[in-house]
Amino acid sequence: MVVRIAPLLAVLGLLIVPLCFGCGALGLEESDVPHTENYSQVTTVTLQNDDLNGNVSIEAWGKDYVELTWTRRTAWGKAEFEKAKVEVTQSGGKLDIEGKLLSKDAKVSIDYEILLPRNVILAEVTSGDGNIKITGTSGDTIITAGLASVSVRNTFGHIDMTLERGKIRLEGTTGGANLTTTEDSIEVVSVDGDVTATNSNGAISITNCRGNATLKTSGGGIQVDNLEGIVLLASTKGAPITIKRATAVEVVETSDDDITVEIASVGVKGTIVKVDRGSIRLYLSSSVNADMELKAVSGAVAVNSSAGNIVVTGEFSPQHFKGTVGTGGNSIYAETSKGRIDVYGMSLG
Repeated sequence: MVVRIAPLLAVLGLLIVPLCFGCGALGLEESDVPHTENYSQVTTVTLQNDDLNGNVSIEAWGKDYVELTWTRRTAWGKAEFEKAKVEVTQSGGKLDIEGKLLSKDAKVSIDYEILLPRNVILAEVTSGDGNIKITGTSGDTIITAGLASVSVRNTFGHIDMTLERGKIRLEGTTGGANLTTTEDSIEVVSVDGDVTATNSNGAISITNCRGNATLKTSGGGIQVDNLEGIVLLASTKGAPITIKRATAVEVVETSDDDITVEIASVGVKGTIVKVDRGSIRLYLSSSVNADMELKAVSGAVAVNSSAGNIVVTGEFSPQHFKGTVGTGGNSIYAETSKGRIDVYGMSLG
């Protein structure tokens, strides 16, 4: 039997090797020759790559003209290059860059590298799937993309960004932002201006920022560290929330996980912390003066004043506390349906 099988295996091997070689060659990606054009006397730039995928890189530079480079890519043969093109229209100071598909069955993407003078406004970037990187640009910018990973750094102006799915990272920008994505993270670092971040099945983190924050997601954790501003809302489900070194906190809510909040001051709207099936840890500055109520429907309440220089007075029971911190003032309210509520003192210096 071994003698008969061996020749059969040898024949199959001769057939399989060329077939596999052909399969590997079919998916090789090709790029056409980069197309580079320069444009002078530009004040505003828009890029619309609506129906096309591709990577986008836009950066400010020290020269007084716009340099545009675009390159087509495909894994389906060079004939696909002719199924897409880029049209550029300059009217007055406005430069419109538009990628266009010339055939419905086109299997081609377009990559862009754009260099802008520092005073030119980047007004809009619209693209399909692909990575987007924007650095050092000016002006309020609208960014819309499909499945993408977007990085915006050191820009000047408000950022309004909407992704169908993918990661968002903002760093060193001014002017605030409105950010929306799903199934990936939103990271905001060293940003000046109010931030609204909306996510689904992804985390949100805010670090070393100035401005108020509104943070809402589902199925992802929320983390705030060092915010010179108010956390107006931090809301998620099935994930933890941690807020440290914020000026003030208004509403924090989650389910099936824990919440940790440092409270340095309490604004006129008070602080509300709620969790469904999870525990709450509150850390109060010694400078806080507030009316406070804590409810643990199925759990316990503990005020650990010995951990810091806070003075808490009021009516205690195992699952409820109502009273004051310091001399009283704006309200702190915390509630959990199943879990503990622990209050600690802290010194913020």
